[in-house]
Amino acid sequence: MDKRVKLKNNCTVRRYSKALKLQVLSDLSNGKMNKSEVISHYGVNPSTLYGWMRKFGRLDLYNPRVIIQMPEEQDKRKALEQELKELKEALVQTQLRAIRAESDLEVALEMLGTSKGVFKKKRDASHSPKQSKKGKV
Repeated sequence: MDKRVKLKNNCTVRRYSKALKLQVLSDLSNGKMNKSEVISHYGVNPSTLYGWMRKFGRLDLYNPRVIIQMPEEQDKRKALEQELKELKEALVQTQLRAIRAESDLEVALEMLGTSKGVFKKKRDASHSPKQSKKGKV
């Protein structure tokens, strides 16, 4: 049984230098060429061109995105953004309270001369469910 994989030998692999990539992006940003002219002039695949834009942080060369919404959608979006802002602030306040409670506990334990580990063991022991005598004969 002969299982050979047939590979194409006639594929051309193109590697572009960094200088060429930067020149292409420069031509685009200066307005010397538009995207379709760059693609045809340099023989670059559109996905390759967009990959270079991402790689070199030139997202300004992407096509501009315009979002057109109904007024109700805009109001809903603003309300959701406001709610998100309020929730983030509430989370920060909760975290600050937790930090404060933790530090207060440490100070109290220090004043009592008890370690945190001993306190936790005692607290866990008092909260553990006690075994009931039901079911035992």
